[in-house]
Amino acid sequence: MDCIEAHWNRRSASYNDFVVKGFADLKERRAWQDHFTSILGDAPLNILDVGCGPGIVSMQLAELGHRVTSVDLSDEMLSCARRNAETAGLSIDFRKGDAMCLDIPDREFDAVVSDYMLWTVPDPEKVISEWSRVLKDDGILAYTDGDWFNDPLSTPLRCRISDMFLNLCGNRSSCDDDDPEFRGSDLWSRTADRPSDDMRMLENAGFRDIHVIHGVQKKVLHGTRYYAYGFTNDHFTVTARKGITSSR
Repeated sequence: MDCIEAHWNRRSASYNDFVVKGFADLKERRAWQDHFTSILGDAPLNILDVGCGPGIVSMQLAELGHRVTSVDLSDEMLSCARRNAETAGLSIDFRKGDAMCLDIPDREFDAVVSDYMLWTVPDPEKVISEWSRVLKDDGILAYTDGDWFNDPLSTPLRCRISDMFLNLCGNRSSCDDDDPEFRGSDLWSRTADRPSDDMRMLENAGFRDIHVIHGVQKKVLHGTRYYAYGFTNDHFTVTARKGITSSR
């Protein structure tokens, strides 16, 4: 876990810059909020955001009227998140925590969300088990991710086109292996068949009504940002509901 925390501490400034620009873009922000509302509904919920990073998803949800608690392993990401929420005038409970061992009581939340986090963890099944544990019975899970290693969209031509737009945005190459220690061969997601393996793990953890929404990047990213950040991968959102447990 130390290398994961160190990686995101190093990446916090550049990643924060990327997501803050997206939040400032009203069209992009509204597109994400419409996406979440289509999954979570309109009624205010008590939501846990796991791997919140700079807090932009948490802010999108808080702006919709949800009560949000947000957890991240990286101190630098959490510092960015607190500043971003304060700037936006939004009240969010940010906490440091490990997605594989959440310091949260059982059945605490109506919904759990997570964006672009599961691919990074050492043991995704532990994370999914924790998501189930902290959800109320029939609670909603919604997380967005991608197959960052084996996606057929990541052709050399598409990577080159994406890199041109990344340069316009002032960011690094979309297909660079910028942190070999972190993005090493031991990452479960490097050899996974996603999202098929995700669905299998969710079924094993007792989730039901499992669905995959493909092409999320086409819904939420526009213009230069789409070609820079959404052109080389299918960004998918997996949704599910926690099964009803017999113990109380």
